[in-house]
Amino acid sequence: MRIAKRPVATVVLASLVCLGSFVQSTQASASSGARVSGGGVVDGRLGTTSQLGFNASTSGGSFLCVMAGRSGGFSFGPWQSVSQMHVQGSVAAGSLRVDAASATFGGAATIHVVGKTVSGEVLTVTLTDIPYVSWQTAGGAGVAQHRLSVNLPGLGWVDFGPAPLRAGHINIAN
Repeated sequence: MRIAKRPVATVVLASLVCLGSFVQSTQASASSGARVSGGGVVDGRLGTTSQLGFNASTSGGSFLCVMAGRSGGFSFGPWQSVSQMHVQGSVAAGSLRVDAASATFGGAATIHVVGKTVSGEVLTVTLTDIPYVSWQTAGGAGVAQHRLSVNLPGLGWVDFGPAPLRAGHINIAN
């Protein structure tokens, strides 16, 4: 685990640039067989609204979830209030599972968290090679749903969702 302090604006800007690049690569890629792709704004419980983008096939893919600028603060691990969380990782080849109603895939991610501890200290942590699982249903705003589960050292599996998309679309093909 690496602990570093970075200005909030730098992390938010970098996250948005990554999300833009990710969406372009998602639109450019197409493969036959089972796949899931999409993204948008996930309307989680108060404080966990996020932006999401992913593209997964049986051969792998990419995943990005950003809770920055939209999150109202939520407690998580050593943080009393998280103001930013960035989860980005690859999709492990062979991890995609598609059925009639949903898709699931997983891999390893880098998680960057910025927030305040109980004492009010700003704590910035970057964790690497963290196992994650993404579950989703197809559709647009108000129909599609997403859940992100991450396996954190000392905390075990932590779930965010399931929650509906407020905006965007998720496509599932088998």
